[in-house]
Amino acid sequence: MRKTGFTLVELIVVIVLVGIVALIAAPRFFSQPTFDAARLHEAAISAIRYGQKVAVAQRANVFVVSNASTLALCYDAGCASPVKAPGGNDNFVVSIPSGIGIANPGFNFNSLGQPIPNAHTILTISGDGASRQIVVERETGYVHK
Repeated sequence: MRKTGFTLVELIVVIVLVGIVALIAAPRFFSQPTFDAARLHEAAISAIRYGQKVAVAQRANVFVVSNASTLALCYDAGCASPVKAPGGNDNFVVSIPSGIGIANPGFNFNSLGQPIPNAHTILTISGDGASRQIVVERETGYVHK
């Protein structure tokens, strides 16, 4: 009668391999800049899509304005007249975590939801060793990763 199961050597090899994978992957999983950049990427996509919808709904230009610490939606390039956040009286502003940057070529949406200048626009989020892009298509203003 033969018994089935794993030998001690097989179990030790599996444990060693799992340990090696954990040593390589763990720093990436627990890196705060990685989470910050991913969160900013998703929040910025949502903000830009919302800005396009506001431009169409209110038949007004909506500017996407960013600096070192914020990404904001405004009715003018200087952000003297900010777009209000949905469901409240607060201005629509996305905070940019320290150490994470967003390269914004500067653009706005016209009342048809088209980006101005009417060109393929790419915003790049960096700071965690990876580069994440947000693409705004010309003519349609479609916003995607």
